[in-house]
Amino acid sequence: MTSSPPASRSQDQPPAKAAPSPAAAPVAGKPAGKPWWRRWSDPVVVATVVASLTAALIAAFVMAAAAGFQSVKGDVRDSEARVHEEVRTSEARLHEEIQASEARLHEEIQTSEARLHEEIQTSETRLTERIQANEIGIQASETKLSEEIRASEARVNKRIDDLRVDFKEEIKAVNNRLDAMNDKMDRLLETLLASKS
Repeated sequence: MTSSPPASRSQDQPPAKAAPSPAAAPVAGKPAGKPWWRRWSDPVVVATVVASLTAALIAAFVMAAAAGFQSVKGDVRDSEARVHEEVRTSEARLHEEIQASEARLHEEIQTSEARLHEEIQTSETRLTERIQANEIGIQASETKLSEEIRASEARVNKRIDDLRVDFKEEIKAVNNRLDAMNDKMDRLLETLLASKS
């Protein structure tokens, strides 16, 4: 709020006796009027100065805000670039880890397949050996059984032959006894016939 400047002593004096002030003296090329320090306190001048200062402050604020916005945009771009780089790095690292995991899994599968194949071959070899051993045992048992059967048949045949010989001898002895008895009966009969005649 501006107030009107106080009246100077020169204005209180009568016009005829007032001495002209050097500041109030007219300057060549300028109209005579208020002194410069009174003109600066004029509301229009003050409003103009305030408006100019306000515009300058607003312009400075706008420029500072624009600079800050550009700085923020730069920081955002840098952050986005860092994020993109981190994402690319993470993707590359994840891709490498996936490839490494796939390679390890493939190697483990191959190792497991090889170990399983070896175990199958070992089991087949053991089974073949057991089958061969069983076959050899069966053949040996068959051979032994055949030998025992042949030995039993030989013993039985020998026993039969022995029994046959013994039976023939007994039959021959019986026949001899029967012949002797017949001879005795014949002689006895002749004797009886001879005694009757």
